[in-house]
Amino acid sequence: MSGESLPISPAAFAEAIQELPLPVLYAKVSEIRNSIAHLHRSNAELQTFIDESCESDTEKRELESYITENKDVLTSMMERVTLLKTEVENRGQQWIELDEIKETNGDSHEAPAHPSQTNAASTTENASGDTEGGGQEEEEGVYL
Repeated sequence: MSGESLPISPAAFAEAIQELPLPVLYAKVSEIRNSIAHLHRSNAELQTFIDESCESDTEKRELESYITENKDVLTSMMERVTLLKTEVENRGQQWIELDEIKETNGDSHEAPAHPSQTNAASTTENASGDTEGGGQEEEEGVYL
């Protein structure tokens, strides 16, 4: 990020997301969570370099300033996640933090970005109780 550009203020962000559809709000959370993960990884790598390979105090201070800057960005990103949560709840919806659940469980499978995107068996029954498709089971998934 350029030192000249400033991020959108929290108030402007909160106003901007009011017009977004619910799935887009969840997609934005996913995008922010991805950025947060990259910043954490970057900070860990910088700290390791400082601890193991940094030779001059000037270089060490410079790298530590990058870590501090990343921490400030992380704080801003977490504030945005909170604003997104508030917007979802203000719409009368339940907040479901799927990425947090995935991180807590150590699950490496990708979670859906929105609760309505969960897959259920899509086999349908006709009036006689048989599954459509000549009695053969259909594949699981969502059919549009």
